Amino acid sequence: MNADLNASLYGTSSHGGTMLINRDSPVPLHHQVRNYLLGCLERGELQPGQQLLQEREYAVRFGISLAPVRQAILDLVKEGYLYRVPGRGTFVREQKVEEKISILSSFSESMRAKGLSAALRVIELRVGKVPPNVRAVLEAEDQQFVILQRVALIEDKAIALLSSFLPARLVPGLETLDLNGQSLYRTLEERYGIVLARAESTIEVVRCRSAQSTILGIPPGTPMLQVEGKTYDVTDRFVEFAQVLYRADRFRFTIESFRRDDRVLHLIGAPDTEEGARP
Repeated sequence: MNADLNASLYGTSSHGGTMLINRDSPVPLHHQVRNYLLGCLERGELQPGQQLLQEREYAVRFGISLAPVRQAILDLVKEGYLYRVPGRGTFVREQKVEEKISILSSFSESMRAKGLSAALRVIELRVGKVPPNVRAVLEAEDQQFVILQRVALIEDKAIALLSSFLPARLVPGLETLDLNGQSLYRTLEERYGIVLARAESTIEVVRCRSAQSTILGIPPGTPMLQVEGKTYDVTDRFVEFAQVLYRADRFRFTIESFRRDDRVLHLIGAPDTEEGARP
């Protein structure tokens, strides 16, 4: 909504100033309130994490009843712009990172391409046996795997948890390296000559477990987006089983489709942030 239109409808562009509703407009009152609040978000007058005024206060300032104000705020909550905290009020949601589901993409490089400074902090790096749930989906007969777990942070806030399991024989000494802030895929290529070429991944909604909630700073049971799958090199050799858990309130995924000959190719996700971005 441009400034001139905003001024004609509401008398000012200031979030805290007098807000006038055009009752003669064919636009319903709750749409006018929604558009006003959306304009405040777009102009940066309402910042991520900021609490909105009480609904009753908006109604008084607009000179209208409570119902259209409540409907406008509910609409913006459903659209993902705002969120409610029972007993506290309504807040501006952090902007989501859009992710393309292009599985062979490096998470860190994908974030940098979006102009975001994402830090990757190693929280586990060792050689050992994989958990039974991971072993069940692996093709390799190896018993020893390099187990790498990292947390991705933007502005010191945890946004994703990345886990990788690689046959130890393919990457000798990987567990001794400092991988903080480093691209795993670049390390595989430069140090071990492993060039990844293909990935098979699945995306689903899962519930955050207790251990994950501690790392990510969200309540246990919170819905999360999980992308997991197997990655292969140019010789079609299995190299890695990877799992990325995204905070659903910080990411959204997109799907691109291309028609080639008689096939439709779908690209879902690498963090644009959307086909499962990889570590």
